[in-house]
Amino acid sequence: MKLSVCHYSFHRRWEEEKWTLERLCEEVKSLGVNSVDFHARLVSRLGTPDDIVQEIKTTISKTGIDLSGFSLSTNFNIENSEEYQDMIKDTIVWMQVAAEVGAPVSRVFGGSLRNRLNIDEKTKRDIFQRVIDALGILSKEAEKLGLILALENHGGLPCTGEEQVEMIEEVGSKYLMATVDIGNYLQCGQEAVDGVRIASKYCAYVHAKDFKKKPDSSIPWGWNVSPCIVGEGDVDVAGCLSVLKEAAYDGYIALEYEGLEDEKIGVPKSLEYVKSVMDRI
Repeated sequence: MKLSVCHYSFHRRWEEEKWTLERLCEEVKSLGVNSVDFHARLVSRLGTPDDIVQEIKTTISKTGIDLSGFSLSTNFNIENSEEYQDMIKDTIVWMQVAAEVGAPVSRVFGGSLRNRLNIDEKTKRDIFQRVIDALGILSKEAEKLGLILALENHGGLPCTGEEQVEMIEEVGSKYLMATVDIGNYLQCGQEAVDGVRIASKYCAYVHAKDFKKKPDSSIPWGWNVSPCIVGEGDVDVAGCLSVLKEAAYDGYIALEYEGLEDEKIGVPKSLEYVKSVMDRI
């Protein structure tokens, strides 16, 4: 397994300090890591898709950094047909960017599911099908591009390892696999190791993050979560990476720091912890 850093780990500094891609890569390399995952929403301020392709290619050539992935933020839980189709079309444009810059994998979301605990089973099934239909269309485009889409357990569509597997198997394409975000399973009451174990057979990419559980009696499983420095929360990082190793996963472990502490502190401390775990498993 190889270590990388997600662009999003620096999303506050990226905006506040108006970083360039080269500045981002310099920061990553200064931390002893030679791989980065660019984020479509964050790079969108750099110009048109063609501009962004050229900027990424130039940056990679100049810095010598590796591209571990290209992350998209998508939401296919859209009832309006025209807006739904627009989301699919926009996603294809960014998939083309990912393929042109040589990203080995492109992270996608199924979408957001609000009031997850208060909707009936038929409504939930209809929403899931909406996402599955979009992923089916996109997986065909991914095959044309030679790009692996990796569906993350984010936003509720899907959230558990079982839901990731269900969606991936419903689509049935080798170009749709999983981004295993080891922290996000906690958001729907599933322990991280359990979610990782279930989804690991389809794992094409990994996000390493951590959350602290906050007792909450209004939630069936008894906790809410708060993002934190990796190693300081309730995610069993070593257990998760051990499960992935047992599943013969040998791709990137990309730090996605979401903690509230300053990124100048949180990112290095999180990386140090993830490195120490990778060294000992």
